[in-house]
Amino acid sequence: MRPYEMMVILEPEVEDHKALVEELQEVVRNLGGEIGKVDVWGKRTLAYPIKKKTEGFYAVFQFKLDPSQVAELDRLMKLRSQVMRHMVVLNEN
Repeated sequence: MRPYEMMVILEPEVEDHKALVEELQEVVRNLGGEIGKVDVWGKRTLAYPIKKKTEGFYAVFQFKLDPSQVAELDRLMKLRSQVMRHMVVLNEN
């Protein structure tokens, strides 16, 4: 397993962001990953509109995952309508 970091921007209208963050952690766990630190930044103004929205709810996850599962994680994030944007990067620290 290798260390990764994923930032997600969630729809600002979602009622329970905490529950959605838990669901996203469960997605990583179901792929065999281990969640490390989760940093919730909260609602912030976007630099440019995404899906005609000017605000988003930010969360950053640090986790370990098998490299072969990263593409599946990316696919699962794209399928979630509440996730406006996400990015997974290898965390070399």
